[in-house]
Amino acid sequence: MKTFCTFIIATAGLAAGLTSAHAAEGQTNVVCSYHHTAGDDAIMMPGKPGLAMWHDFFGNTSTDAFSNYTRLQEKPQTTCDNKADASAYWVPTMMLPDGRIVYPAYQKTYYQADEVAKYPVQPFPPGLELLAGNHHGTTPPTQINFFCGSGSYFTKIGRICGPRSPDGPVQFNIGLRFPNCWDGVSLKPSRGRPNAVYAVNNLCPADFPVKIPTVNMNVSWVLKEVKSLDTSQIKLSMDPNLVGSKREDKWGSLYTAHADFMNGWTEDGARFMTDHCLNRAIHCGLNVPFSLSVAQESSWIDSEHPEAINNRDRQIHIVDNWAAPGRDAHPQKLALLKFTIPALPANMPPEDAALFKYYVRVHGKNVSDSATRMLYIYAIDDTWQAASVNWTTRPPLSTVSVATLRHGSNEGDNYFDVDKYVRQQAAKGNKAVSFYIGGERQGREFVFDSATGAVPPLLLVKGMRETPQP
Repeated sequence: MKTFCTFIIATAGLAAGLTSAHAAEGQTNVVCSYHHTAGDDAIMMPGKPGLAMWHDFFGNTSTDAFSNYTRLQEKPQTTCDNKADASAYWVPTMMLPDGRIVYPAYQKTYYQADEVAKYPVQPFPPGLELLAGNHHGTTPPTQINFFCGSGSYFTKIGRICGPRSPDGPVQFNIGLRFPNCWDGVSLKPSRGRPNAVYAVNNLCPADFPVKIPTVNMNVSWVLKEVKSLDTSQIKLSMDPNLVGSKREDKWGSLYTAHADFMNGWTEDGARFMTDHCLNRAIHCGLNVPFSLSVAQESSWIDSEHPEAINNRDRQIHIVDNWAAPGRDAHPQKLALLKFTIPALPANMPPEDAALFKYYVRVHGKNVSDSATRMLYIYAIDDTWQAASVNWTTRPPLSTVSVATLRHGSNEGDNYFDVDKYVRQQAAKGNKAVSFYIGGERQGREFVFDSATGAVPPLLLVKGMRETPQP
């Protein structure tokens, strides 16, 4: 049904209408461009192609009436900037007051949580399906609002949207907040009973006890050929009348706005989102990975205490000084890490598969002063054991680093790009890799959480690309 298309994506548009959601304690986000339109709905009309209202689809490019978690993972190509997100997102197609059909430019979805110390969230189960909004709505919605590209959000239609800048396009957004309390049983909602409801003051009711991330989806239409837009005259697709094999389309007001979400994150990605982002009350941006492994072992070795075994410490220490007369003339504390190698995506098209890289993530800071300095990570063999390694029994230490990162005195997560080395080891058939981390070569001390610490080191597989801009 792709009959008319007038849209652009611009940096100003992304900045101007980011979200209807509040600034949560913790969040991640993805931006996904529009991909296709079809009369399909795999949640409410599964297996019935062409019989649903017209929907605009984002994210997984294979989404159709037959989509489910298995199919999303088998064909994970996506329009989203985080290529680990194979989820499907869709909304009803829009008609302008003059009868033209227009398609959205992109949607930005925030995954959020609040009061996590009291009400932690659980990962999305594979294939969880969620609905937001009421496609029979006739009054201002409670979990949906609208935005004209400037000014404030609103729920009552009738506002006139003008250009977001002089001589610029008209931008119109719909923000939709999905239920965040799951019943713990049903992956799919039904017409008679929902599988998820909204928390009240962040507390889930007894019948829907599983708190999940709040999905805040924000859809943007950027209309460069429109000078003014009366929101009371916008129409959204509704379920058609079917007379035999003939389809008669129906349209409703903005109060019928709704959206569908089918979780396509990998299980590692979904758990990282909750355990390593939202439940830590931090903003992780695009750092949700496709796959990961937590450090199998960690320790740190100390040249001034050569027999000390430090594998039970919840932190690992790094001090390294290469000043004259040389490195070995100064005290050294070096952190050792060992990981299994997590899987790369198997079903990605080559252009997406090439975007994925291996990263070591560590959490900590410079404890000596406020300087931001370069840290170095080096490859070592896997013969060491955390329970017995010390300065005396350490494996051979290379002085040629495989990656660097800049880090300072603000405690946080930091990422070493170790992709080249890990791929080399995997190509040799190795199942694990080991590293040591050296300091900034001027004697400052850095401290990071160990494998038994609050935020353990991870080896991640991440894939990102900026959302295409038509």
